[in-house]
Amino acid sequence: MIAAEHTLPARRRGRPAGDAAHAVDAGHVLDHAFHAFAQRGYEGTTLRELAKDLGISHNLLNVRFGSKAGLWKRAVDARVARIAPPVFAAFDVPGLSDRERFAELIHRFCHWAAENPDFVSLTHIEGRRATWRLDHLVTCYILPFKEQLDALLARIAATEKMRPISTPAIMALLVQGVGFYFASAPLLQRIGSIEEISAPQRDQQIGLFAAFILSGLFSSP
Repeated sequence: MIAAEHTLPARRRGRPAGDAAHAVDAGHVLDHAFHAFAQRGYEGTTLRELAKDLGISHNLLNVRFGSKAGLWKRAVDARVARIAPPVFAAFDVPGLSDRERFAELIHRFCHWAAENPDFVSLTHIEGRRATWRLDHLVTCYILPFKEQLDALLARIAATEKMRPISTPAIMALLVQGVGFYFASAPLLQRIGSIEEISAPQRDQQIGLFAAFILSGLFSSP
């Protein structure tokens, strides 16, 4: 499956129907809001625009989420709760050595990066400036992952030779490297490489990325 660009639906004309707000599921609102924040950025997204896109009352967003900041946090938290568990679970796969568990983690992360281009876009936008939103991402999600990755790599390094690359560098390779590649279907289309992320080659590309990263970490110079 190609990581397609998320386009926002055309805005409806006129005032939303009085009962339209109650017909919209909160999960749908949060999912749509996440796409908007990832595509437009926080400053480029307004509650009024979101309400028009969704065809609901502007006041509904204020009542249910309190503010744009509240909606951003809820949208991000809901998305992470849905997409993060399979990656974090790699740290606790039973019956594997630490080296094998790390390889499983890299493969899962490459799949995650390929399947979540909008989250890759959000981290790219928010990672470039010091804001309360970056603090939220780092404190709640990035640091807990980094701490587990640090511990896993420390155990591996105690028994075998590894290249001295930092965990932030590894995470950047996965998110902004592998993730950007799969999120850039329009770019790949223009340079004649779109087939690399098309089925059935997509899984092969994920495997190649994972193998490349692992061999770079453990191969002798």
